[in-house]
Amino acid sequence: MLKAARHKEIVALVQGGGVVEVNALAQRFQTSPITIRRDLIELQERGLLERTRGGAVSGEVIAEGWARYESISYAEREREQFREKRAIAELAAQLVSDGDCILVNGGTTSRHLAEALRGHQNLHVVTNGLTVAMEFARSQNAAVYLLPGMVDFKKMASVSRPAPGTFDDISVRAAFLGVHGISPAGGIGMLSPEEAAMNRAFIDAAQTVNVLVDSSKFNSQAIFRICEMHRVTRVVTDTGITPAVRQALESQGVEVLLASPEEAA
Repeated sequence: MLKAARHKEIVALVQGGGVVEVNALAQRFQTSPITIRRDLIELQERGLLERTRGGAVSGEVIAEGWARYESISYAEREREQFREKRAIAELAAQLVSDGDCILVNGGTTSRHLAEALRGHQNLHVVTNGLTVAMEFARSQNAAVYLLPGMVDFKKMASVSRPAPGTFDDISVRAAFLGVHGISPAGGIGMLSPEEAAMNRAFIDAAQTVNVLVDSSKFNSQAIFRICEMHRVTRVVTDTGITPAVRQALESQGVEVLLASPEEAA
């Protein structure tokens, strides 16, 4: 296929679906990922798309993601996919034992996890989530270490770009992370570079990494990547995930646990 025709089709794919991935495009056009990356660079320079790690998105998708994040409150996000988040949290809580040292980042799904862990004893929890810390405080069975940073009231969390060595003295058995976007090819990501850097440090401090996402997050764009999927131990999501996405995750060695919203308390 001529380059001009390939460019035209890539633009149509972005405009139609909002997201394209380098490896998928390489297979589609039977060419190399290097060639596709060059195509995306040219198309970005012409203002036809925005490149991301592992692919590209429509500029409108990124703008819409930010606009939506800025336009709704934490309480409104708490109500979205409420049953799915609760089911995911209850399933993830089964991965925690009494006396565990864990790291839980800020966010609505993470708050549900803290609520689901109320019955556990002698937990040691590192978190940047304000509502997460408050939820653990209600149980009075956990020692909570709240990380410093600027408060993001949309996420109800303290956020900062960790300086080198900040987490050298922190080691936990497991990290439980809620993220803004996830894909088998692109990994997990956030909307700001500070959040991405902070969660990257969380991963480095943990022996195992558990990502808690409702299935809608597989359709969300997060331009700042935290890490690729090979750094993730397991994904806890709901039954709305497609078989193709599940297979793609498992083919990379990621365990996938499915929670049923109908069975949530």
